[in-house]
Amino acid sequence: MFKIILAYIQFAVFKVLHFIRAHDKYLIVKSSAFAHLPQPNMKLESPECGLPGGVLLDHHTYLDGAKGGRFPELHWNSPPAGDVHEFVLICEDPDVPIPFMVFVHGLFFGIPSTCFVAYHDDTERNTNVSGRVTFAGWKYVPNLLGSSYVGACPPYGHGYHRYVFTIVALSEPLGLAHPDKASVACVKWAMEGKVIGWGQWVGQFKRHLPQ
Repeated sequence: MFKIILAYIQFAVFKVLHFIRAHDKYLIVKSSAFAHLPQPNMKLESPECGLPGGVLLDHHTYLDGAKGGRFPELHWNSPPAGDVHEFVLICEDPDVPIPFMVFVHGLFFGIPSTCFVAYHDDTERNTNVSGRVTFAGWKYVPNLLGSSYVGACPPYGHGYHRYVFTIVALSEPLGLAHPDKASVACVKWAMEGKVIGWGQWVGQFKRHLPQ
């Protein structure tokens, strides 16, 4: 009962704050590394969820319970020109009710140039090895919860949030000196002059009040 009361209080608060959203100018593709390539030239798709703008499935969200939400299966292609040396993959929520903020759900780098698909298991932290490494051998930047990835969980009352998945093709490796200490800002800086392609897929999710 107490959880339901808290949910309704949250609903009322964030209903008022519904206008605080759409911080798109802080998305990774708006950083200076993409200034020469403002439009996508790659295709990123989610076979599970369908066309961009589709609703994420329950198992991609907080409804997945203790698992924290699974990463949706994604497929991508190569950019039309240039040799790819590494891919970067990121999921961002630009609709958080905090001004000027984009919440990064997951940021992965060191993805081989021969890889064109991402499954949930690829994004999970490999606890059998030291450092920030996933089971696929990718490097990652921890999100604010300290995990490699967390699913959609918008506040009650704040409406639909967009979850922007972006794949980035690099002509050179990021070359981070200390990848296990990398931040989102470090990755953005390291991509300067290396971006030769990118594509996006956007999923949506709205949190409904418990019955």
